[in-house]
Amino acid sequence: MRIPRLAVLAACGSFVVAADTPSKAPAGTTAEMFSEDLTIAMLADGRVLLHFDFEMHGPQATNSSLHSYGLLPRQIGEIAQRYGVSELQLAFTQGTWREARWGVPPAAQGIGAEVIAQLADGADADAQWSGLTNALSGVFCASLNFVGTESTTSPRLAFAHSQRGGALRHGFLPRENVCTENLTPWIKQLPCQAQSGVAALLNPHRLFNMHFLSVAMALNSDADTLRYRQTLSVVVDTPAYDRSWALSALAGRALAAPCPVATRSSVRVVAPAAVQVAPQADSTHSAGTSVTHLFDLQRRRVDDIVFTFSAEFDDKTKYWAAAKDTPVPAIAAHRHITGHGSSGGIETVITNHRDVPMTVAYFDAVPWYLRMYAHTLSVRATGADGHTSQLTPNQIMFTPAVDRGRPAVLELELELPPQSRTVLRYDFDKGFLKYSEHPPDANRGFTIAPAIVSYSLAPSDTARPLSCTPGTTCAVRVYTEPALASLPTPDFSMPYNVITFTCTILALFFGRIFNLLTRDFAVLTPAK
Repeated sequence: MRIPRLAVLAACGSFVVAADTPSKAPAGTTAEMFSEDLTIAMLADGRVLLHFDFEMHGPQATNSSLHSYGLLPRQIGEIAQRYGVSELQLAFTQGTWREARWGVPPAAQGIGAEVIAQLADGADADAQWSGLTNALSGVFCASLNFVGTESTTSPRLAFAHSQRGGALRHGFLPRENVCTENLTPWIKQLPCQAQSGVAALLNPHRLFNMHFLSVAMALNSDADTLRYRQTLSVVVDTPAYDRSWALSALAGRALAAPCPVATRSSVRVVAPAAVQVAPQADSTHSAGTSVTHLFDLQRRRVDDIVFTFSAEFDDKTKYWAAAKDTPVPAIAAHRHITGHGSSGGIETVITNHRDVPMTVAYFDAVPWYLRMYAHTLSVRATGADGHTSQLTPNQIMFTPAVDRGRPAVLELELELPPQSRTVLRYDFDKGFLKYSEHPPDANRGFTIAPAIVSYSLAPSDTARPLSCTPGTTCAVRVYTEPALASLPTPDFSMPYNVITFTCTILALFFGRIFNLLTRDFAVLTPAK
């Protein structure tokens, strides 16, 4: 009997065993599948976007029987089963996506660490959420265990597309940085890790020398299927003043053979028509001034991809001379803090770039120490004709804050006029914190999590993020920039001054009393 040859991959002390032919699942179960895709897109300012997309499907675990994990990460499956998670999203983002230069972002992103989970409804939903964040903190070597009640919310409008029954929880850490400690466990969850396929290009030395980086994972489960998706988006520089460069020079590594267990392995290159791509792609597709080159790594071996620019691109500022038709997001949002002293306000500008009205949901979680006044809320929209008018929200949901308990949550449903600029503003007062509640760099200020604007795109819409499934309605989230609020800060040197002053007085007092108690005083008479 012929025994299938096994491929054993070892990395960082862990092993992955993959057969030459996919194993057949028992009758009535869902077979496991794995796909890997890489999208290389040249941006308007000369930089390059690398978007890695790995997706795994597998059977859902049941409590009544033991579950054997093959391609799906066992730790993720066990976490989902233990804490009753039907939907989970986790993202670590560093850097700001510049939609004016780079167009539509590949996926939803907000600076920091974000966790969204749909939990089983019940009285212990908060305990499940706490256990989930602590488990994810250990798996991804992050500070997610600090997502406590002060930074946890339960959105009702912004994530309505994700609610399938149960308790929805959302947490955000705006100061969480992305580092190799988060990337290493993320890579180890891949069936072939970074040993083969497009994952071989995941070079930490190049990934963290970037302008934008987002590492994310998403878990969805239903009655019998568990879907796990890992994405990584990075914007890097191209070799300076070089009209011809290769993908291996950009990533610091070369493409490897496809992962043996992958059912699909592809590379998609989106470049201007004046850019030559070698070797020749398996298929091409033109759209406007750009051409999409598709490479099927399972049909043939591709070691490297070389890009050669024509003579019209004489410097980096002209890499894409026809970038005027670069699609921009339908909705753009920016936020900043106004005022000074003990009071201030938050102002958010939402721009609708479409020629039709857009229905959006606005979500903002304000920390309890910024005492928000809901009655100061004002929404004004300026149309294409320059006329400014008051905009009445379709729905308003406001949850007041509890000191050291929960943040204030403001949710609005707005109907944005076409080609309009909407300004949303409200006021707050700054609270006083205990000296022990200030961070080590208290004079820097407190970072406020970004606001979120969500909307839906029709299946026929072309300006869609790469994370959207083609041919389906796509729910898109737009994140503003994190805000920086300065709170009243005590003089942390005062305890030192008090200690030194007190010690000085005690030393003088102790020395005087000690001399009086230990010295033997005697009257000396002059010698005759």
